Amino acid sequence: MKKGMLVGTYRLLSWENRFESGRTDYPLGRDAMGVIGYLENGQMFVHIMAADRQRVSGADLFGGDNAEFAAAAMMHLSYTGTYRMEGDEVIHEVQICSFSNWVGTDQRRRCRFEDGNLLLSAGGLRVGDETATGYLVWQPMGK
Repeated sequence: MKKGMLVGTYRLLSWENRFESGRTDYPLGRDAMGVIGYLENGQMFVHIMAADRQRVSGADLFGGDNAEFAAAAMMHLSYTGTYRMEGDEVIHEVQICSFSNWVGTDQRRRCRFEDGNLLLSAGGLRVGDETATGYLVWQPMGK
């Protein structure tokens, strides 16, 4: 796949993790919300959150209850950086991320288009004692 084919902004239709045991789960719920964008200049961004993410009681961004902020943060993932293509994979070169362990890493995603939607998948995800493959379906914005 060529890099230019990804250029655009997409909304999340679904994210599911399929485990080697056959179990499937939805990390941020079946109705998770998100947006991903690939720019012509090689920059990318992604934001995904649970649709029913709890609001915090404090009105101030940096005030309030730390436990509430932590719970809200657990239901949101965002990162930005650059991207490049290698065969059927897009590599997200993470520069800023809500999950600090990903900063400075390459996040590899297999990618393809099906029925006009962008399908991204990532194998080898460790969730507790299990290994899963994550499958995300993205619809071009404006559809």
